[in-house]
Amino acid sequence: MIIQLDWFGCDPRTQWETQIHQTLEQFASLKPISRAVVRVEQQTEKTPRYHLFILLSIPGPDVLACSAGHTFDEALLKLQVSVRKTLATRLLNARRSTSAARGVKAGHRG
Repeated sequence: MIIQLDWFGCDPRTQWETQIHQTLEQFASLKPISRAVVRVEQQTEKTPRYHLFILLSIPGPDVLACSAGHTFDEALLKLQVSVRKTLATRLLNARRSTSAARGVKAGHRG
């Protein structure tokens, strides 16, 4: 997986980088990721202060999510929830589309 981290308005912190890498590893356990772009913005004059954006290149449509929080941890947690929800919804829709319609008999039963 190729990871690109962009920092705007703040300096890179090893603790934040570690948390981002752990989050991406969790996502990779759900779905293979070929490329991940994460943008961290810290805005001093606006609230919420932290804005995170993520773009995951995965099989099928890419996942794009964003979140905002008063702290970095809050914004990261919201981002995790958003991406997990998106991946779960896609998995559920894929399962629905591969199953037979209700009321249709299997072909081998006659």
